[in-house]
Amino acid sequence: MPIDDPSDPPRSGRIIIPGQEPDEAPLGAQPAPGAPRIVLPPGVARETPDDLPEYPRLRPLMLMPIRDRERELLLVNDPLGVIPGQPVLGIESLALLQLLDGTTSINDLIAVLMRESKDLRVGNLVRDFIAELDRMLMLDSPRFERAYRELREAYHPLEVRPAALEGHGYPAEPAPLAHFVEAHFAEAEQMRVEAGEPAPAQDARPRAVLSPHLDPRRAGPTIARALLEIGAEPRGPLRLVVFGTGHSLFGDLVALTRKHFETPLGKVACDTAFVDAVAARLGDAAYRAELAHRDEHSIEFIAVYLRGRFKERPLRIVPILCGGFHALIAEGKTPREDATFETMVTAVREAEERLGGDTVYVAGVDFSHIGPRFGDPPVDEDTRKEVRALDHEAIDAARRGDADAWFSAIAAHEDSTRICGFGPTYALLRCAAPGTGRLLHYDQSEEPDTSFVSVAAMAWP
Repeated sequence: MPIDDPSDPPRSGRIIIPGQEPDEAPLGAQPAPGAPRIVLPPGVARETPDDLPEYPRLRPLMLMPIRDRERELLLVNDPLGVIPGQPVLGIESLALLQLLDGTTSINDLIAVLMRESKDLRVGNLVRDFIAELDRMLMLDSPRFERAYRELREAYHPLEVRPAALEGHGYPAEPAPLAHFVEAHFAEAEQMRVEAGEPAPAQDARPRAVLSPHLDPRRAGPTIARALLEIGAEPRGPLRLVVFGTGHSLFGDLVALTRKHFETPLGKVACDTAFVDAVAARLGDAAYRAELAHRDEHSIEFIAVYLRGRFKERPLRIVPILCGGFHALIAEGKTPREDATFETMVTAVREAEERLGGDTVYVAGVDFSHIGPRFGDPPVDEDTRKEVRALDHEAIDAARRGDADAWFSAIAAHEDSTRICGFGPTYALLRCAAPGTGRLLHYDQSEEPDTSFVSVAAMAWP
């Protein structure tokens, strides 16, 4: 099924009441093998539950336009993974979905749509449609909260986080993966030599490194370049506090987990004592959004390369996901004004001091996301230069070890280039307080449609 360009406008500007097309498959109909599951609003005879939210609010979901033959559809993807599978809605649902922002009551929605359609069935159709959205867990409602809580409670006791991207971003089998990672470290070593950078000591322990979390098939050598700064022959057990980008964190700025990370090259152990010390200070906020770790790749990719570099040598990670700062920017605030984030910073510092041992801080970060894939026009050379300049302004602030300057450099243009690692880099700079560092490598990873994602490797001694 070809995917529409996200910049294409909807075919109709008129609000269409879902559920009225006579040729649509009825709700619950089983699709043919290989066909998408078409979820359509039910008919007027369906009973509507009494516990619908009075002011329905659609949850943060990814709605992707697709086309199946001559029919336009919306593919629903839930970043939290609460909705099973990927249901499909009719494209005619889009205008109504956009009204479900939590500020308009069901009765007011019905009144607006009645005035436009003049169809007496609208009341039942709208209630029925909203009830189906709630059943599908697409609404921010008690039903969703129950389902989310049950998933969290089932996930938290697990001791090991299974690899989520093996066979996708990197080979699933140990031997091919080892060759894949070793080739990237060899390329990273060549980068170092060509740049005239000194070789790290075999037991080097930088205070902090910054690594991409972009698909390793594109950014693997840059991931390796960052981790190359950590000597492969540790003096003893090594702890790495890894701040990852929480792509599915909505409303939370921090998510801990005390799980060990499984990779095809072996398990990367979690420093549970360190995590427990941080969690004790954070309270309920520590694990409220832990489910975000389940499918998140930003720490997983780093774990794979760590295991590939250190083989069986002892190391432990402290996995911490950080959310975005866009709500803070909108409110004119900084992360220092968020109590939960500040508590996390203090707790990490205290845990390192109390537990001792060699500790390296790592941030899994991509920089700008530009081009048609992200809703922009095709990219020309002037745009590339402009983005490079903005990236380097932020990189220079980070290189100086100045967390507040890093935040200000991005907040000044309201993160217009979509830096995917705003929070993790800030957390690294605040927790590690690393002083002045070095930019090891910068690249703009290009895509066929002129889109690109910029990445960098950095290290602080």
